Amino acid sequence: MTIKTLPMGSIGTNCYVVSDDAGNAAIIDCDGDPRPLFSYIAEKNLTPTHILLTHGHYDHIGAVEMVKEKYGCKVIAGKDEMQVLTDPAINCSLYCGGAITIIPDELASDGSTVIVGNMNFQVMFTPGHTEGSLCYILEDNIFSGDTLFQGSCGRTDLATGDWATILRSLKLLRDLPGDYTVYPGHGPATTLGIERRSNPYM
Repeated sequence: MTIKTLPMGSIGTNCYVVSDDAGNAAIIDCDGDPRPLFSYIAEKNLTPTHILLTHGHYDHIGAVEMVKEKYGCKVIAGKDEMQVLTDPAINCSLYCGGAITIIPDELASDGSTVIVGNMNFQVMFTPGHTEGSLCYILEDNIFSGDTLFQGSCGRTDLATGDWATILRSLKLLRDLPGDYTVYPGHGPATTLGIERRSNPYM
């Protein structure tokens, strides 16, 4: 398994390309100009089949339609995130370059599994940053979106955000057994062990 991080868009949102040894790939969140993403996929001869969304803010969905059109990917999002994905005022795209509406092909439930090639992404609902935010867990890796960052956590002052709710979600992550590498929506990767010890919000 290979994990490639591509900071994309106006605020450097992390787009992740996760691929197995056979070249099957999932794209986790994507914003901005997708040409660096296209170049990496072509260079590695990958076949993207899924776009996995951690939540619906504009900086995580801006390139979804272009990527889906190029590769025919299935778009997956949490079942509680439809309001954010479909309302440009709530996902902030209305105020940040142009209205975006995303209709997922499949809505994931807490505890469900998304299978991409020989990779099994487990869905963990972690609301708070938005009402339908989620994390994807793959082996000993967590793709945490804007729920958990190195030394910090996602903001809750935008529509559908809630401080008490994100604290409960951070506790769920903190209490997972064992350690994980955490790949957040912004900033550098970290580990759950480091965040348990040093992140004041956990």
